[in-house]
Amino acid sequence: MKRTSWEIILAGLLFVGIALYIVGQHSEPKKPNRSAFAADSIRINLDGEKLHVVELKKLENLENLENLKNLENLKNLENLKNITNFLPVEIQEEIEAEINQALEELEQEGINVDINREEGIVSINKEMAASPGNWTVVSPGVFAYVKEFDALNVENANIVLPFGSITVKGSQENQIKFTVEASGQVSNEADLESRINTSANIHSGSANFEISSRRALSKDQNIHLQATLILPETMKITSRTQAGHITSDNVAGEQVYETRGGHINLTNVTGNISAKTSGGHISVINSEGKFNLHSLGGHIKAQHIIGSVLMKTSGGNLVAEELSGSVQAHTNGGNIELHFVDMQNSSQANTGAGTISILISETTNARFDLSGNKVEIGSDLSFQGTQTSGAANGTIGSGEASVSAKTSYGRVTLKSAN
Repeated sequence: MKRTSWEIILAGLLFVGIALYIVGQHSEPKKPNRSAFAADSIRINLDGEKLHVVELKKLENLENLENLKNLENLKNLENLKNITNFLPVEIQEEIEAEINQALEELEQEGINVDINREEGIVSINKEMAASPGNWTVVSPGVFAYVKEFDALNVENANIVLPFGSITVKGSQENQIKFTVEASGQVSNEADLESRINTSANIHSGSANFEISSRRALSKDQNIHLQATLILPETMKITSRTQAGHITSDNVAGEQVYETRGGHINLTNVTGNISAKTSGGHISVINSEGKFNLHSLGGHIKAQHIIGSVLMKTSGGNLVAEELSGSVQAHTNGGNIELHFVDMQNSSQANTGAGTISILISETTNARFDLSGNKVEIGSDLSFQGTQTSGAANGTIGSGEASVSAKTSYGRVTLKSAN
């Protein structure tokens, strides 16, 4: 009977345990009442077609097993042949023949082996590749759609989902790869395709990826979509989902991110960037450019930013940490925290009911216009101007930049970050 390559690998690992047991029986005195597999034992569990686990009770005796960890290099499978030296002569040739066959089969299959020496677990994953341009079963209950394009002469990319999360990743490769995983209450590919329509094409220099619902949205909420778009890092991108989170990393072109019901997390992005969410938070980290950040009911945080930031929310807090540039921060009912590393141009902070905290360096050159129920300025700052309990107007240094901070019901504090 023909065996698949992962069966050969599992058999090989099983032979390791048997061989170690045989060696142990010959090299150690036999003790009374000792379990046959006390020194080394193997437990194999098969979970469908995807996960195969081998538990090895005494991994310190399996140093050579580490050589099998990287099975992407097919030559490493040759190490299994050494196992046959421990087996009876009459079956050595058969096992070697099956290993040779597995080498050929692995060219069409993806096998990953992960060895956890502390827990005594060897996990073997068989990757099931999706058929390009078609929905394919990749594991029980999980379907995948993959489409790739050459990015030559493509200037921008658009991705639209009716629901589900989106991940955007910038790459130095001149390729575009669109991957969607669908899971949930879906029986087969035909059932999935009867409920959603998938489109991926290039037209007039634009790569367009769109999934739309063939039925009312409420009937498809038992499907979860997770889309990943990998594209050249300098390409323009527009990403929209009606209900899901959006994450983006290492993208440097003009960017638009919109979701009605999820969070937006941006890391290492550069350029003119717009991010809007109706019901989630927004986070931007280690980025540079011009940022337009809006949330109807969530918090917004920008950290390690160079450039200008507009952040606006109806009912959340606003935070800008380690900012080099300027910020416009507006919230109807939350707190505002601003930490300037290098203040440039003009900045504003306004809240209907909340505290405004501003941290600056002692060498800051800026003009300040502050007002609230109470205004506090750190004694270590060389503030020159007028100050009352609820207002302050004056300068620190030459006053080249400017900051206006106002709260209707709250306190404004200006302190040194040093």
